[in-house]
Amino acid sequence: MTAVGQSLSKITRAIDPVDSFDKMPVFETDTAAPPATVVRFSNGTVHRKVAVKSYIKEQHAEGNSNRQQIVTACVDGMSYVGSNFGASNFFPTDSCNYYVGIHNKSTGKIKVVPASLIQLEPWLKKEKDIVSLNANNKTAKEKSDVLATEFGSGRSQRAVNKRLREKLDEAMVASTAKNALDSSVIEENVAATTELAMQSDAIPPYNADAKTPDEVYMLKDIVSKEVLSCIKEVSSALTCASKQDLALWREEQRYFSFILNKVETLSDVPQARVLQGQCLMYLQYLMELYLMKSHQLRLKFPLPKEWPQKVRDHLLDTFTLEIKEPGKRCYRCVPSRKKDLLLSHILVLCLKMSEFALDITPLMVDLKHAARKLITHASSLGCTSKKSKAGQRDVYTIVLKVPLTFPTLKGKMVKNKIF
Repeated sequence: MTAVGQSLSKITRAIDPVDSFDKMPVFETDTAAPPATVVRFSNGTVHRKVAVKSYIKEQHAEGNSNRQQIVTACVDGMSYVGSNFGASNFFPTDSCNYYVGIHNKSTGKIKVVPASLIQLEPWLKKEKDIVSLNANNKTAKEKSDVLATEFGSGRSQRAVNKRLREKLDEAMVASTAKNALDSSVIEENVAATTELAMQSDAIPPYNADAKTPDEVYMLKDIVSKEVLSCIKEVSSALTCASKQDLALWREEQRYFSFILNKVETLSDVPQARVLQGQCLMYLQYLMELYLMKSHQLRLKFPLPKEWPQKVRDHLLDTFTLEIKEPGKRCYRCVPSRKKDLLLSHILVLCLKMSEFALDITPLMVDLKHAARKLITHASSLGCTSKKSKAGQRDVYTIVLKVPLTFPTLKGKMVKNKIF
């Protein structure tokens, strides 16, 4: 005999058949009894008495009956809900029936009755349920309006509709006013941000912590070495000019008056003289581009062909925008922010050539600007201005010194004289 068979024989001998049958209870079935509700919690067994409510709906038809049941309970502030139908039915009775046995200890009998098994799940209030509850909490006036609309006379219905329209109009006016205020605030913020961005776009890179004026705006940020190198040959006409050449150029107005004034004071050091001549020639190009009209920029080649190619490409890429329209040839334009940037480069170069104390009288003639325009723009570069007398003539001077002093935006716009 195997080990399994030996163990089974021991178990059989240990059980007394007479004693076992005497102690077994008697089963009684009662299929006509109403189903007993058996509840199971999803969070485990609850070891204390819990108040449970049951809602039953029975529908009887010929040869068929339907019994729907909803059970609710509350434990530790949490509500639980379960049902024997729908998505919350965990024990369907389509293919089987459930029974429960009720043991009577005094008689020793077990009564078997049909069972309805229901599992209780936590119930969380949804937003739509709260909205529906709030919708039902109407005031007496609102309920009266509903009744008048449904069952009232034509006169009462018109009165209710008129009052509701007026209430709606007031709400719309309030909402529109609020939106207008919000949009105006947003527009002001956007306008201020745009203005600051445009101001920063019109100012070359600068060092706010500079110790000397020469360190505020670096020459490499105004014009690169590559561009200056291609101007070296062209600028030799300025560095080698004689007094007769200067007189002829003034008569022919070949160069701007500021350029010719600075040619007369070029350094005697050869290396410094060459660099100054290159900067003056580049400044000549900048000022000519600044004075160009829009129709000139629309030409296929807006800049003079005698200018070095690298200079032309640099100026067009830095200070102009290319406009492309369907079916038309591309052309160039100089928007206001680009023109302000161009003027900033001109003033910075002029300041460097004037040891950071610039008499703007020649520039007023060359650029065809009033003193106020140039002084205002120079203040955005961190410069200060002063006015002096030279005989009967007023002399306006802009000075770049450290620490920088930039203009600040005030709360109210006031008209102040510059001097």
